[in-house]
Amino acid sequence: METTSTREDELMNIRFDPQPVRLTDRDAILYSLGIGIGDDPLNSRALAYVYEKDLSVFPTMPVVLGSPGLWFQRAGLDFRKLVHAGQTLNVARAIPLDTDMVATNKVTAVYDKGAEKGVIIEVERRLTTEGGDLIATTVSQYLCRADGGFGGTQKQPPNDWQKPDRAPDATVEIATLPQQALIYRLNGDTNPLHVDPERARSVGFDRPILHGLCTFAIAGRAMLAVRKDAALKALAVRMAKPVYPGETLRFDVWTDGPDLRFEASVPARDAVVLAAGTARAE
Repeated sequence: METTSTREDELMNIRFDPQPVRLTDRDAILYSLGIGIGDDPLNSRALAYVYEKDLSVFPTMPVVLGSPGLWFQRAGLDFRKLVHAGQTLNVARAIPLDTDMVATNKVTAVYDKGAEKGVIIEVERRLTTEGGDLIATTVSQYLCRADGGFGGTQKQPPNDWQKPDRAPDATVEIATLPQQALIYRLNGDTNPLHVDPERARSVGFDRPILHGLCTFAIAGRAMLAVRKDAALKALAVRMAKPVYPGETLRFDVWTDGPDLRFEASVPARDAVVLAAGTARAE
């Protein structure tokens, strides 16, 4: 019989090959379209991310660069019942185009929540230049709903995020497109959960859901709508509930200089979909 330490060690000791990364204009534009940029074609700020003239890479794009692929099955995890539970991003510098980069991935934490709640696995990714200069760091939290209960020893740190005791300083509403998941999946996440109604129903959803990382990027759009002349340096969320393509998101934002706290909801369902949101834009 497998011991507790053996399974935890197996997951912690997963190794990934370094992933070469090189961005073209087309890659950057497709990502921006996938997160809904361009809904107002006269918005000059948005045009900078979807027009090759003086093109900029939207700052949340490192979360889709340098993925190690579908490693979950190789690790013996039930990919069908896996959901993205949380995401953080720290941006050290603007993401360059037509430049050779390297992404390195490693498992940094394994939190066994129990047989009924699953296991959370954290994977850190560092995106650097070939010379080793840091561009961005991301941490992805995956909730593997069918794989807990082995009695892991690691304890998840408590989240000390608190909603400020005042009205939001800003509210931003962003509508998603009915076909948004179909566009966004072209960035590399082809999980059928986001496109196949039968697959979605088989794992407990009424219909295909929007990629969590797409919702994450839309949060980045909302933060830059509040801090119009700033650069997004950090973004973190807990993914509380799924978003369905076509829904409108409302972001309630509390500001403290360059630091922001936020919560995202779908008013039509009275559902909080992104919780414990923090960002830095300066």
